[in-house]
Amino acid sequence: MTDPVRITPGTFGYAEVNGADQAALALLAPLGFTPPRRAPHPVSLHTLEGPLTRLALVGEAASRLERAGYTVEVDPKLRLSRAGEQALEILGELSERLGELADVLADMDDIHDLADVAGQMLVGRGNVVDTARAAFTAGAEATRRTGGFPFEREGIAAWFQAGADSAGQLAALAASTAAPPPTDPFAERTEAARACSPAARTATSMPVSATGAPAHTILDPRRARA
Repeated sequence: MTDPVRITPGTFGYAEVNGADQAALALLAPLGFTPPRRAPHPVSLHTLEGPLTRLALVGEAASRLERAGYTVEVDPKLRLSRAGEQALEILGELSERLGELADVLADMDDIHDLADVAGQMLVGRGNVVDTARAAFTAGAEATRRTGGFPFEREGIAAWFQAGADSAGQLAALAASTAAPPPTDPFAERTEAARACSPAARTATSMPVSATGAPAHTILDPRRARA
């Protein structure tokens, strides 16, 4: 049986990984886990991100390894809570779907299609902005109700509130964003058909006199009898 991969607090970084093979290290490299300068030291997480991000990176590292079939042991000091792991799963699914949306947007070359997507992100069943604002707002309100030190609550609540405010500003921006005028998808086809019709060709081919048609002579009946 393969030994588990262990993630523990690091000596030369925030966290270090022991027991990972090359395939596992390849999974961890994009997250900031880098090999040591000296061979005896383990791979460590080196990042300038803050503590919230560092802990999340460890959780994501464990999740990636487990999805790839590895057995992972995370030191309790670095392990996400059960709620954090649940959120990680949901956010992973959301991230994949948003990535698919990004691919769809990248292939669009029509301004009306792009405007339609922008509108759908603001209203209706696919309203991403309002949903994100609701999630951030719920996080801020929940943080203010919890225990812990005031500075801890204030910092995390402020982060959630900043996210809610940003989503609100994004929604408000829609009010000042101009939409392209609607177009008839059949207009160009109809115009082309009209130009090719026999009546149109006849009308354009008939010569027109500059002096107009000659007037008909009206006979005086009295002269005709004479």
